[in-house]
Amino acid sequence: MPTYYLYGTVLTGEAVAANNRGDNMGNTTTLQKIFLEDDLHTSVSAEAIRFAIRYRFQLEGLMVNRSFESAEGKLFYEDEKRAYRGGGQQVYIDDDLMGFMDAAAAKVEQEAEVGAAGEDALEGSGDKAKPKAGRAKGKTTRRQSPLAVGRAVSLRPYRGELSFNAVSGEKEKGKLSLYNAEMHTTEYQYSFGLNLGDVLVKEHIAHLMDAIADMPPVAGNHARFAYDFSPASIVLRVTSAHSSKIQNCFRHDEETRGYHIGRLMRRVETGDIPASELIVGGEIADTYEGNRLKELGVFVSGGVEQAITEAKRRIAASDKQFAVLRQA
Repeated sequence: MPTYYLYGTVLTGEAVAANNRGDNMGNTTTLQKIFLEDDLHTSVSAEAIRFAIRYRFQLEGLMVNRSFESAEGKLFYEDEKRAYRGGGQQVYIDDDLMGFMDAAAAKVEQEAEVGAAGEDALEGSGDKAKPKAGRAKGKTTRRQSPLAVGRAVSLRPYRGELSFNAVSGEKEKGKLSLYNAEMHTTEYQYSFGLNLGDVLVKEHIAHLMDAIADMPPVAGNHARFAYDFSPASIVLRVTSAHSSKIQNCFRHDEETRGYHIGRLMRRVETGDIPASELIVGGEIADTYEGNRLKELGVFVSGGVEQAITEAKRRIAASDKQFAVLRQA
């Protein structure tokens, strides 16, 4: 049986990213940064995106194992040890899609056992003594995540935008009241991949796709900034290929101050990516590359939701195990 994957790259709309609390350097609150093609770009972690996806599941009333209480700023588990596994209980959507690992400390178990058994449980002597082979080991409960998410990277290089501010309220003598915050006017793009066969409850695939299309606020560093992470354009691929070949396919165009997907278009033209496996939706549909991809046989839609719906349809048609997505 072939392995089926859903790959995607999301490009947000252009907006101003800022982080007014959290990580800082002196009195400057910072954005995370990376180098890409020898230019400095701002970035948002994959963990922040995964958190937003999980939080959307919670907001939609789906059954999640880990929930976030915003009033207390704390995480709560329904079943942190995953005792429900194998008991016939419905699988939590976040455990199913994002995996988990709960590792018991082997060292503690060994020390407890050695303490009870005395020197008979040791080999060697003095400082070199250690528990004998075959003694108690730590226990790990884990599930590998079928979902992989890459860091979001700014489409445009960071040019050092700063905002200077002053602390509100009464100023205290001897305390610094001035601070500045890094800002970046840009789009962000990020890529993801989902091993469809490894998802235990196939309905969860549709919920993930809906979350990608309608993302709640995504954190930057340790804070949240008002930045819309929903797709302005999206490229999807439903395939049995083990590499996506569409990762971070959007490129900034210095001349037009816009963006293009020229490299993706060339990969379709050369046959490296079958046109029949690609789905393109959103603003990119109205560009030269969007029209060219349509000529090559790619499904191109001006709407992101139409692209998501088409991807669900193709997944449902790929194998009978995914038939439930026809109603999603």
